[in-house]
Amino acid sequence: MDSGIVFYIPGALLLLAAGLKLSSGTGLWRDSLVAPSNAILLVGSAVCVLSAPPTIRYVNDATGVANFSAPLVYAGMTALSASYLILMIRWKGGPPETQQRATRLVWVVYGLVIAGIWVLFALAEVPVERTQDLDTYYANTPCMREMIVLYMVAHTAATVTLAVMSVSWLREVRGVTRVGLILLVVGLTFDAGYQIAKYAAMAARWNGVDWDFLSTDVSPPLVMLAGITTAGGFAVPRVGPPTADNLRAWRRYRLLKPLWAEMHTLRGPTEGIIRWWDPPVVRLARQEIAIWDGVLACSPYLDDQVRTTAYAEAVASLTADGTSEVRSPHQAAAVAEAAMLAAARVRVSHQGGAEVPARAGTLQSISEPRLMVRLSRALSSSPIVADARRQAAARVATSHD
Repeated sequence: MDSGIVFYIPGALLLLAAGLKLSSGTGLWRDSLVAPSNAILLVGSAVCVLSAPPTIRYVNDATGVANFSAPLVYAGMTALSASYLILMIRWKGGPPETQQRATRLVWVVYGLVIAGIWVLFALAEVPVERTQDLDTYYANTPCMREMIVLYMVAHTAATVTLAVMSVSWLREVRGVTRVGLILLVVGLTFDAGYQIAKYAAMAARWNGVDWDFLSTDVSPPLVMLAGITTAGGFAVPRVGPPTADNLRAWRRYRLLKPLWAEMHTLRGPTEGIIRWWDPPVVRLARQEIAIWDGVLACSPYLDDQVRTTAYAEAVASLTADGTSEVRSPHQAAAVAEAAMLAAARVRVSHQGGAEVPARAGTLQSISEPRLMVRLSRALSSSPIVADARRQAAARVATSHD
């Protein structure tokens, strides 16, 4: 525990989450929900790092004030409690005037609590540095005792209010909002355990009993779990849908790679470049533009005779393999259009020696996402498509000679 790993791990995770959200676009801080949610992640990360014993010792040494970290951490936790309430107010919605009044009230009350924490610390006599058991060690020290109780009461008020709001709203919502609220309730449950352990340890000290282990050993893991789960509860409704979109985009991007590889070189060298740092939705958009442009370049050379021949071969092959009658026509159509496109791609590469087909074909598979995936799969795996590509290359070479 003295190494601070139980604090540094959640601090790093919260900072990573904040970095990912901030890198997703510009103007985030103007969003009424994104700004407070990012504040929660950043303040929560800072509080976790500042609460670690090594950081506490460093801050105390750097300032030259014994236990200077105590009001710093308590003020940070109080600001975090206020941020939770403000985000819940914004998240739940309602008339803008009501939201603004509630937000101002939270800032005023918790601003006064933070000011009270610093004033009480300045008045307290706390010469002995305590990195893990400050709450219980100074539980009976004038002003320091009041500072600790003030922070705990403010924190408890925030979590109780948050819990009431979450449970009452839980019955009204579905989807990712409901998932976020469930995570929030789980986090508040962990937080309640942390508070009970703290209150019990301090009450024991007031009665001359040593239950310090509740404060030093039990409460840190609980507050770590509470911080991560609660932050996750607020983040899921905002991060969940874009994450799901990116996962779907990444899967489709990978499935369309064979089709993109066939088509993208037909564009200009600087057009539609896919950079390694582009998110999946951007990659997919640029990939599909390159595919459509490539198909457009191939369209004059689409030969319906190639499609008809490939379709007959594909149906025969699939029937011999025992493929169901329902799936066979769809797969055969994809193979046939892939063969026609592959042959046209060869002709585009040899425009000087390639003849325009007598009967032009049309490519239907490019019109729907699921059909594009079938087309891409056929291009990379069908021997019928590979054979159509070889025959087209042979015909072009013969005509060129």
